[in-house]
Amino acid sequence: MLALLFIFPMTVYGADNSAKCAIVMDADTGIILYEKNAYEERPIASTTKIMTALLAIESKRLNETVRITNEMLQTEGTSLGLREGDTLTLKDLITGMMLTSGNDSANAVAFFLSGGIKEFSALMNKRAGQIGMKSTHFVTPSGLDEGGHHSTAYDMALLTSTAVQNKDFCEIVSMQSAKIIVGKKEIMVYNHNKLLARDENFFGVKTGYTKKAGRCLVSAKNYNGNKLVCVTLYAPDDWNDHIRLLSECEKMYNKYEVSDNMEINTVGSETRTVTASYKKEFYILSDLRLEIYHIPFAYAPVKTGERLGWVYVYYNKKLIERLPILADEDVEYYAEQERSTIAEVHG
Repeated sequence: MLALLFIFPMTVYGADNSAKCAIVMDADTGIILYEKNAYEERPIASTTKIMTALLAIESKRLNETVRITNEMLQTEGTSLGLREGDTLTLKDLITGMMLTSGNDSANAVAFFLSGGIKEFSALMNKRAGQIGMKSTHFVTPSGLDEGGHHSTAYDMALLTSTAVQNKDFCEIVSMQSAKIIVGKKEIMVYNHNKLLARDENFFGVKTGYTKKAGRCLVSAKNYNGNKLVCVTLYAPDDWNDHIRLLSECEKMYNKYEVSDNMEINTVGSETRTVTASYKKEFYILSDLRLEIYHIPFAYAPVKTGERLGWVYVYYNKKLIERLPILADEDVEYYAEQERSTIAEVHG
């Protein structure tokens, strides 16, 4: 076992931004890379729909059909244009909600899963508690400013870090456009998130705006195997804020090469050992821990590239990679050598 430890200061320079509240978090470790008034409670507008979508996806009912009722449509603001009697799958409903930010879609999700707005809000707050969102109170599934509906940049980063671990969630929020089926009609919907078109490494997540909340934006970006989440609340220049913040935070990751060469005893060959190795680069913030396992001896013949063991790579106590230990050379079989080696091994 080999332990490697690296500690780096979490300071971002040149990260001026227009937001009243902002944060950048590594989604896999929860490490905060940047924060500005991150614990201030504020309205969060349609970024609320991240929780609505997550709950819908976690219900495992994506292929079920939702029939739109009149009570689902009793809302204001942005709309997918649903009408009473329309039918569509829950997945298409979520897709329309996250790309076009339809408040009617959010209401429909709430009624379909829980029977009403109040009941669904209770589910939202329960899930928030499980995630650790201690300064959040959900009142609506859409994010309309009602009844003290609020959160913080930090809590929204926690929520998004949880959501981006879900493949279905990432598939939906990363689409720049999508075709959904409403009734028997195919509709093309377009994502309001401009970052997806500006950099292919962005893969979500959600825009939001009300007069009270201002411009709100939650984004997620891939960087060398890491997922970064950025949240800005009340940020007039949010698109550029996210690009600058994430660009600066990426500089905090340090490249580290995990590699080693070793010799493993052989049985049945004139060559008494075979050389083997492993190698991979990682970009890390805090620490890596390696657990190395390989066979005590290899039976000839051994071919180049044959797997002789594994290296388990842990990042912040989480297994992130299993690297194979591979033979670097061919070792031929030789029967007489096998008999003498076996005799040595068994004493």
